[in-house]
Amino acid sequence: MPVAARQLHKSTSERILMRWSKSCALALLTAATLSAGCSSVQLAYNHAPALLQFQMDRYLNLDQSQEALLSKELREFQAWHREDKLPLYAATLQQWATKLEQPHTFTVAELLEKQSELEQTLLVLGQESAYRLAPLVLTLTPSQRERLQSRFDRANAKYARENLEDPQAAQAQRIDNFIERYEQWLGELTQEQDQTLRQWLLTQPSGAQLWAQERLARQQALLQLLADAQDLPSAEAAAQELNNYFQSLSRYRVADLQAERQTRQLALAELTAKMLNSMTPQQREHLREKLLSYANDFQALAS
Repeated sequence: MPVAARQLHKSTSERILMRWSKSCALALLTAATLSAGCSSVQLAYNHAPALLQFQMDRYLNLDQSQEALLSKELREFQAWHREDKLPLYAATLQQWATKLEQPHTFTVAELLEKQSELEQTLLVLGQESAYRLAPLVLTLTPSQRERLQSRFDRANAKYARENLEDPQAAQAQRIDNFIERYEQWLGELTQEQDQTLRQWLLTQPSGAQLWAQERLARQQALLQLLADAQDLPSAEAAAQELNNYFQSLSRYRVADLQAERQTRQLALAELTAKMLNSMTPQQREHLREKLLSYANDFQALAS
């Protein structure tokens, strides 16, 4: 299933441009939707282009012509996404909700398949986003790229403070985050489920140092792409390079992370299957209603 939804707040918007080093900024139209509470999904989606424009301006200090260009591309991307993708999302969530009407035993293979489907969806969004962002990329100046580098540096310093300086505090926060994510989908966890999560996390290395290296590698690759783009002959060529970068985000640049990727995915799928198969009737209904709520919102937005 999708990443657990979070409420839209300041910290979400602060991360928007940083996510440009992980995936396409325009694909965050979807992420912005999933970042809102169920009652405000449609509001968040409809305002996502304006939010993205504001954040990209903060990170790049766009001039008026760049702002006009970006605004046009964001609107066109959202129109495409609304018509082409939201009906599919709504149908998929409806199917998942229907599956919960009767007792169902979730398997690891089933969850890994859903994960693969989600990754393929992100790759498609990346491809469309590359096409939309390419004209803007060709206009970025050295000072704008330096500004983006400065923003990356500040975000990396914050990451280090929160994840590297105090490992015990970081681990405690990690546990809280995991519990919050599962509770957003299932409602309040049972004592046994809470303990399962805590014990599982204690067996999983945080990998914070490796993730710090991965962040830096992705950021530097993006900055190099933006610098090299100034010598490209056309927006089509820039789109191809940008798409190559977005597609590369489906794997890790840090060898140790890439080598452990399948192991981590399998472990998380096993945990999620265990949590879903331990749902109480109330939790099952909570999850079903949550999925239906998103499905209805996506269908309304598509219409």
